[in-house]
Amino acid sequence: MNKDKTILITGASSGLGKCLLNSFSKNFNVINISRTMSASKYNIVVNLKDLSDLKEKLKIKNSKHELCILNAGTMGTIGSACSINYEDFFEALKVNVLANKIIIDWSISNGCRNFIGISSGAATKNYDGWLNYCVTKSAFRSMLLQYQKDLPKLNFKLISPGILNTNMNKKIKNLDVNLYPDMNKFHNSLAVDPQKASDLIFQKYQVYLNIDKLEIDLRNDENW
Repeated sequence: MNKDKTILITGASSGLGKCLLNSFSKNFNVINISRTMSASKYNIVVNLKDLSDLKEKLKIKNSKHELCILNAGTMGTIGSACSINYEDFFEALKVNVLANKIIIDWSISNGCRNFIGISSGAATKNYDGWLNYCVTKSAFRSMLLQYQKDLPKLNFKLISPGILNTNMNKKIKNLDVNLYPDMNKFHNSLAVDPQKASDLIFQKYQVYLNIDKLEIDLRNDENW
């Protein structure tokens, strides 16, 4: 196939992002933004915690792309809210929110009109010990909804894939459920192969982009 269209995926070197690269590279050239190289031909290697470096690398890398999938994220430190220090909280905020704003604005300047943010149940519900993740994913969700409100001619969607069999899920399962009782959910729920989630997103992303609904839970999709 002659791939003359380009999309951007953040965090395409591992986890769900790597699976998204596998799915979308069938039809598109893919630009990856992550801290390590991916299998994509086009990589912008940067630690998303380093906002100045991110802005500099994007400044010299002008690229037209028609879809931006904001997948990269971090759980940050796990612990009681009062035990999370300012530095840890700010690091999670940089990766999950501020870096995404920089990438969104850069993408818009390069003509991108379609954005998919990989969301989570943690964006609307709090879990034991998840101050960093819940607060920053909530802010990420709110940010994309605000972009859609302020820029109605552009297209912003939030997609939640549910519990996936990734390193993040393994990290969660290693937590002491006596300290973090909410983690029992992850022991009692079947973790899905992330490739299944990415294949469904690839198959139906145009449908998702064209419906009025702003937030999609893959577990409610008829093809899940």
